[in-house]
Amino acid sequence: MRKYTFHFILAFIFLSCKQTSKQENAFASAAFTSLAKYPAKALQGDFDLLVSSLKEGHTGIYCYTTAQSFDSLVAAQRAMIQDSMNGFQFYNIVSPIVAATKEDHCDINLSDELKGFLRQQGKFMPLSVLNSGDDTFILNDTISGQSFKGARIIAINGMPIQAIKEKIYRTFGSDGDILSSKIAFLEGIKLAIEYAKVIGQPESFDMTVMNPSNGSQQTVSVKSVTFDALKTIETRVDSTYHTDTNKPPASFEYLDGNTARLTFNTFSNSRFRKQHMNFQEFTDSCFNVLLKDKPEILIIDMRENGGGSEGNEDYLFSWLTDQPYIKYDSVELSRFEFSFINHTDYAADSDRIALYKELREENELTGHGKILRKKGIYTPTPPRAHPFKGFLYILTSGWTYSGGAEFCSLVREHTNAVFVGQETGGGYYGNTSGTMLELTLPVTKLSISIPILKFNLAVHKGIPGHGVIPDFEVKPSFESFSKGIDQELDKALSVTPAVEAR
Repeated sequence: MRKYTFHFILAFIFLSCKQTSKQENAFASAAFTSLAKYPAKALQGDFDLLVSSLKEGHTGIYCYTTAQSFDSLVAAQRAMIQDSMNGFQFYNIVSPIVAATKEDHCDINLSDELKGFLRQQGKFMPLSVLNSGDDTFILNDTISGQSFKGARIIAINGMPIQAIKEKIYRTFGSDGDILSSKIAFLEGIKLAIEYAKVIGQPESFDMTVMNPSNGSQQTVSVKSVTFDALKTIETRVDSTYHTDTNKPPASFEYLDGNTARLTFNTFSNSRFRKQHMNFQEFTDSCFNVLLKDKPEILIIDMRENGGGSEGNEDYLFSWLTDQPYIKYDSVELSRFEFSFINHTDYAADSDRIALYKELREENELTGHGKILRKKGIYTPTPPRAHPFKGFLYILTSGWTYSGGAEFCSLVREHTNAVFVGQETGGGYYGNTSGTMLELTLPVTKLSISIPILKFNLAVHKGIPGHGVIPDFEVKPSFESFSKGIDQELDKALSVTPAVEAR
């Protein structure tokens, strides 16, 4: 096994070298001369600070990636640094390192200079898309005056669409080996934006598309568009498909006399407050109605829930069980103080002092040499004496993440609920999140969110490196999306309650 692992690492490094070399050329044209260029020594300083900060602060850095493979990637990427590189070229060298932490809370963001360049001078594919597994469908009404709505993209500038997405996937992380969150992220105009960040910004694009009705293919040349034009495409697509971009934090309804649907689009208390709602009061009121009416089926929709305020996930779960449960095996901290703190959003004396005080008040060094959250700092909501006991269905997607995914793990672990949709974007066994240190690299000004608390759920039924796997997987189709059909909900309604006895 070690031999095969070594060969895989070598292949990955070779691939990375070839791809980054092409990216360097893509961002070295005259179109990018207005961007600042940095000496190699300065870039190496930013690079080394990033790597050392990740190793020091990211508590779960080796949860899915071995130290050996991580260091091999670091060495290969550092060797690509050259003199007079601009921010886009450097971004494509360091972003795979951030992605290699395999933690979606650990993210890298462009500098203000690069964001401004994209808004003012960037060139983008005129595309809004829907992803269905490996397939990508066009949502625009027209492209360069031609109608390709519903067509499947085969290739762009001679590169197969799947190869394009895989190259982009290597620049941002997901929990473990989960693909559902990456697939969801590259929908809408995000594919066009990430293409511009990672692959290039040409004046035009040769797009090969396939008509799904008859399988015929054609290649058409389309001109690039500005960022403002791309945002206009997004607005028109949202209007065409009646996409609700301002969903309430939660809602409750009866689909029929025997089936209720409870939707949580977030666990964020601040989002509830903005809508003059209270999470706990809303949750209690819904379950009080359910206990009074006693519907046979409850569908809980978690497809848009990317987490939020800690504790809301188990507060909701407590209404689904009358059995005692443990939420976390442990919550682990990497250290009490950080050498890179002056390069973060906690650089001010008052912020740094408050952070260090909080970390020491809530965590302690154990006899095993680990820093763990103190007992009694957080206690999960106890089970209810009278929980909902009917048939339970959970709708999930790649956006089901962080606290939303933790809720799903608890439900999978302790109930017979049926899951419908896509694999959750959050890992089954927990995540590294909580307090985030926003590191800003002093030269290039790229920023990296470094999570410092590793939450280890007290569960055991999952697959390492994955989220909750649905009992009934549903791949979005363009036809259903265009007609406003809710495929996951329809599938849940079509499954008989007898499945619960699986």
